[in-house]
Amino acid sequence: MTLLDGTKIPGLGMGVYMSSPGAETSNAVKWALELGYRMIDTAQMYRNEASVGDGIKDAGIPREELWIQSKLDTSNHGYKQTIASVKASIKEMGLKYLDCFLIHSPYGGKLIETWDALLQLQQDGLVRSIGVSNFGVRHIQAIVDNGRPLPVMNQIEMHPMVLADRQALIDYCNKKSIVVQAYGSLFFGKTEFLDKPIVTNIVKNHAGKSAAHVLLRWGWQKGFQLIPKSVKKHRIESNMDIFDFSLSDAEVASLDGMKGALGAYWDPIADADVELGDTEKYNKQEL
Repeated sequence: MTLLDGTKIPGLGMGVYMSSPGAETSNAVKWALELGYRMIDTAQMYRNEASVGDGIKDAGIPREELWIQSKLDTSNHGYKQTIASVKASIKEMGLKYLDCFLIHSPYGGKLIETWDALLQLQQDGLVRSIGVSNFGVRHIQAIVDNGRPLPVMNQIEMHPMVLADRQALIDYCNKKSIVVQAYGSLFFGKTEFLDKPIVTNIVKNHAGKSAAHVLLRWGWQKGFQLIPKSVKKHRIESNMDIFDFSLSDAEVASLDGMKGALGAYWDPIADADVELGDTEKYNKQEL
């Protein structure tokens, strides 16, 4: 996938949300990279950035082949705090730069002030691309309205059961060429959703495929960038096997019609206020 700023990101990566710091995370990252993944997503909030760095080092893949991204903890919003904490994340992972850094959610406020800090980090070469996570239309529009460059991606909970509620946001991102990066693609691993007849009936149509394959393929055909999470080597490998089959239009439509709530993730898109913070740094050309 090519982002707004011209950089390219793998369409399929791996996330490490709720992967325990230490061997669990470092092994998962190492396995993923050895198996052919080239993109890893973490966050300051996950407290496993150092372990991600260990896995990258252990895998021994040339740095220029990788896309490594992290996200800003809500407690680190603000210009100076953002600059310092992103530099700390890069150091924590043992890297010289990050391929992408996202504002994890709008809950921390100071949205323009924080965005200006990411623009400065990008200008300084410490971050190649910058984006947001869990932003609604009004949060992204605040960036637009204040004359700043658009984020290149918006990482949001995205699976069939939230599609209808998020379609307007997806349409907005698509119109502005902002990549939608999906988390929660596998229903948080909850069997009560993975085993729903809508899903299992489609699985039966595709020999050798699982509910996970079907859901990831759905996201791929919708045009989302995918970051499924697992700490088990066989599942990390299996999650890559989504490119040798396709869902029919009827199957996609059937999944589109699913309803329900995982009850597993937060929803800043609906709940977070738009609080701008200091909006003068960019205008004063202090970047």
